[in-house]
Amino acid sequence: MIPRGLVAAVCIGVVAGAAAGAVLYGKGTAVPGAPLSYVDGPSLSVDAERAEYRSGEAVRIRVVNTGTVPLEFSGDTYYGVRITQLDGIEVYSPRQGAGGADVADTTAPTILDPRDEAVLVWNQTKSDGDPVLHGTYKITSSAAVDAVAEGEAARLDASVAINIFK
Repeated sequence: MIPRGLVAAVCIGVVAGAAAGAVLYGKGTAVPGAPLSYVDGPSLSVDAERAEYRSGEAVRIRVVNTGTVPLEFSGDTYYGVRITQLDGIEVYSPRQGAGGADVADTTAPTILDPRDEAVLVWNQTKSDGDPVLHGTYKITSSAAVDAVAEGEAARLDASVAINIFK
């Protein structure tokens, strides 16, 4: 026979865990496909259509200036986008006008105005052209606040994680 105290403790633990999970779900991490929040001041968001993709599916990535200050991106990558494994090893970094991604405008500006967005479609290939393996990948973008608007440059980073299944 199971002691009543043990049954009560397990029931309380299950209810408390479910309540904490419901309250904390998505806090502190970007949820792919979730509505974006626009704020006053500098802000950068990276978004994917969804969190899970099948191997070979196109991944649509949006880089959005969700603030009120223009953001400046380095000229060597497409809006500062980098795709890495969770251990930090870079898998893909779209170069201006390079293959491996469907970059609509190869002469993309390096400034992203408030509420503007840039779209990149990644075909799940590495920088060397090989297909990526299934797993979890982190999509990041890095920008600087426009020095003219703020007086000094500040660095912003945004990321979202996606899963690729077989």
